Amino acid sequence: MEISVLRLGQIGTNCYIFRQDGGCRCGIVDPGDQGEQVARWMVDKGLEGSAVLLTHGHFDHILGIPGLREEWPDLPVYCHPADLGEGDTTSLFGQRFPIVRSFGNITPYQEGDVVNVAGIAVEVLETPGHTPGSVTLRAENVLFTGDTLFAGSMGRTDFPGGDEGEIMRSLRRLGELEGDYQVLPGHEGRSTLERERQTNYCLRAAMGR
Repeated sequence: MEISVLRLGQIGTNCYIFRQDGGCRCGIVDPGDQGEQVARWMVDKGLEGSAVLLTHGHFDHILGIPGLREEWPDLPVYCHPADLGEGDTTSLFGQRFPIVRSFGNITPYQEGDVVNVAGIAVEVLETPGHTPGSVTLRAENVLFTGDTLFAGSMGRTDFPGGDEGEIMRSLRRLGELEGDYQVLPGHEGRSTLERERQTNYCLRAAMGR
């Protein structure tokens, strides 16, 4: 599996573009807020969008959807039902932003679902806490952890819907997965699960170490 990362927007959201080795059809994890830029980057490299997979519904991870659909109008978008939102907009940082549901044609996924994206099986692990519908996506030896697990830290729980007890349970679940994985978070740099087990205070606390 080949994975590229584009860091987008003022908050530096990591948008991951993954595909089979040498393939042209791609899955897109969290398109940030600059979908036109992502689409242009992909088209310039001869790549085609196959599906968008959201780790959660915060604005800095979802606002790129319309820009991607300008290039691929039928592009499916997957999100956990708990993060689809209510109404048309939500408020964060004193501003109003569209919710996931407002983009239309959203496919819900949840615990245990496996989505085949461009020939790659992606398993959904529910890891709430940062938001009620936060998920971690497991594909081969990779965990796309969104804003649940970061290199050296964890996601915030002080936004609406955040829950510190929930995120600690989610971190424990990730820490107790068998074996090692690449950890590709929603912000900042990548890591490995074993490195986080050894050095991440939040994960170690969640695991009772």
